[in-house]
Amino acid sequence: MHKLLLFVLLFSSYSTIAQRNNVLLTGTINNDSIGEVLLEINKRYINNTVEEYSATLNATHNFGLACRIEIPQLVTLHYGNQQCQLFLEPNDSLYIEFDSQTFPHQISFGQRAKDNNILLQNYQKQFPKDPILFKYRQYRKGIHYYKIHEDLDKIMQQNSPTEFLARIETERQKKESMYQLFAKEPGRNLSPDFVTFLQTEFNYDKWLKLLTYGDVYKGRHRLDSTFLGFLDSVLVLNDRSLGNQNYRDFITAFVHYRCRHRPNTDPSIYIQLYNYSKHYLEGRTKYFTMAQFLALALRKENPKIVLPIYEDFIKENPYYELDRVVLDPFQKANQFAAGTPAPNFTLTNIEGKPVSLAQFKGKVVYLDFWASWCRPCMQKIEILQAFEPKFAGKEVVFLHISLDRSKSKWEETVHENEFKGQHLYFDPLSSQITTDYEILSVPKFFLITKEGNFAYTPTSFDSKDLELTLLKLLQN
Repeated sequence: MHKLLLFVLLFSSYSTIAQRNNVLLTGTINNDSIGEVLLEINKRYINNTVEEYSATLNATHNFGLACRIEIPQLVTLHYGNQQCQLFLEPNDSLYIEFDSQTFPHQISFGQRAKDNNILLQNYQKQFPKDPILFKYRQYRKGIHYYKIHEDLDKIMQQNSPTEFLARIETERQKKESMYQLFAKEPGRNLSPDFVTFLQTEFNYDKWLKLLTYGDVYKGRHRLDSTFLGFLDSVLVLNDRSLGNQNYRDFITAFVHYRCRHRPNTDPSIYIQLYNYSKHYLEGRTKYFTMAQFLALALRKENPKIVLPIYEDFIKENPYYELDRVVLDPFQKANQFAAGTPAPNFTLTNIEGKPVSLAQFKGKVVYLDFWASWCRPCMQKIEILQAFEPKFAGKEVVFLHISLDRSKSKWEETVHENEFKGQHLYFDPLSSQITTDYEILSVPKFFLITKEGNFAYTPTSFDSKDLELTLLKLLQN
């Protein structure tokens, strides 16, 4: 009775906050030793953000927080170094109680989302997903990467089509049977949105595995087109399923597969993917998928090529939160778009003298970021050693900026290999060039015009394309 009264008081104290948001999460932590919980909501798929809400426990070890959920989905509750997933949907309320010593293995639930989360915890215990990323292998088909756990990969390799189909159908039936048995228990009250989420979870898991098997191992198992004939009928677009990762992964793989087997008259594969999604999908799922492919196009292609579909999306998209998915890459693409000024910098060259980008106004600049520990970087610089003499006496400067952790290692590498060109060293304590140029990995290169502006840079390093581009820039 005491705990019930405490919960009622706690729920009432957060009611005002809940009115401003649409989900209320409250709880009690017995034997608390940390004093805080954190709720993480991954919304990258709808607005390119990850939202975090923290709550401090009061003197009686209770907490409450309000957040916003647009689409039914899984969220992550962090307590110290431990975490668990919860299911929340719009206008939800959930009360949780656990002991700090047994979390996340033993959790009690209450309020509207009680049964949803009891079943979710049981489901995840019986059918766990391995969170260790290095245990997943990637297989590329076209420009799409399938991610397959190493155990499933072995099963796909060793099982015939009939065996594999029977195996994953048996697995799906076990999952559905677990759901059905729970739902039939007296007094259980699963919400329609959770039922949709769970059915999406096991149905699309099966279909994604079948598509992966049929696409990746088509040659190994000598599959004909009939094996993937199920693709003509299984896709049921349900916007309430967008919060499910299996649904999103299947939709993405489905569109990639369809487009690989269609003639492409668009100027880019990403534009083909965008246009296929626009014409063959529906609802919020359609615009979600268009946004994903548009964001990829903005990261991979010349912004000028992508501009027509960007304008099309901004004009037509009725789900305004999805604008964020494309606005961020659009701004980044145009930050380095042809014609925009290249950020100036001053670094020290291998002779110990300061060198700035501004001093090369009037010349075309090849700007390269590299490191001696990066094998592709070393290979590209070696290619350039035979390439640079073609521009001897011409107004072209080759600037190589090292991101080596050791200055002495950088100097040793340049001298031992007799690298040509201007070699500069990045000191993170005195320069922000990696921030200005958004260098997250190496190798990375840019072309800069005589006026000090970014020029169109080929998306891949090809010495012939680079030579033609530099010659064209010299003529301007």
